Amino acid sequence: MSQTSPTTQYHTVDPSRAKALASKSLSIPTLPEVVRKLREMIADPKAGSGDVGRLVAQDPPLAAKVLKIANSAYYGLSQRTVSTEEACAILGLRVLRNVVTQAAVMTRYEHLGGRGLDLDALWRHSQFVAQMSFELARAARAPLGLTPEELQACGLLHDLGKVVLLESLGDEYVAVLDLAQEQSLPVHVAEKRLLGFDHTDVGALVAVQWGLPTSVGAVIQYHHGPREAVAANRGVALVANANLVVQRTEAGNYVAAAATLDPATLQFLGLDAAAVTGAVEKLQSWLGGANLAA
Repeated sequence: MSQTSPTTQYHTVDPSRAKALASKSLSIPTLPEVVRKLREMIADPKAGSGDVGRLVAQDPPLAAKVLKIANSAYYGLSQRTVSTEEACAILGLRVLRNVVTQAAVMTRYEHLGGRGLDLDALWRHSQFVAQMSFELARAARAPLGLTPEELQACGLLHDLGKVVLLESLGDEYVAVLDLAQEQSLPVHVAEKRLLGFDHTDVGALVAVQWGLPTSVGAVIQYHHGPREAVAANRGVALVANANLVVQRTEAGNYVAAAATLDPATLQFLGLDAAAVTGAVEKLQSWLGGANLAA
């Protein structure tokens, strides 16, 4: 994706894009309670990694999912961790918060399996985009407006609107997915055509209701464009391109994946081509061992 002169637009959620949502009875999920408590703990200077780990351990099914994700290839742990306290100490509070958020969201929507959306594939893709965003953000020299951990969270949540729509609209949303498959359309294009809005608007609404920074909501809302948003907001540009890198890598087109960011985009983000190539090589290794299903 190419860049033009940045503007101050596209750095916050655009409520006008979500006006069509008012006519739909969408079930917007509340912030998972364990994530809310984690946020409070992280803000408390007296709380340590042991406190956070013990909080997660109080929910054994969630803790098991957290450990499965933490022990996956994405996080590069030198040895398997068997306790949430240890996982927190190794990964850090903010990364663990993202892992717990993903595990809680997966648990919240696991009842939707087999209803037209491959949830395992969706969660894997979200994890890949999260980790690609994190890797690129750590390598970027330009100010991105968000931390690597916050951009990782954007990657985790960028497609959350799809499951919210499936749960809320049922067969109406399955018809959207069918249209996308039958006509080889991107899902967000089929959503716009049949619904008048897309999953990015829903995801941004979730981010706002969860009290996440408005800049996080903006990244979620604009990760499919318009092109002006990608040109104006470095966080949007990074996650949008991370998403494209992952899509091309998942399709086995590694050369195109490594070449996703053109010279202007590399300059805009303060990245060099070698950093992108290295991230794609990591992604290839993650693809070989990905399995987030509980």
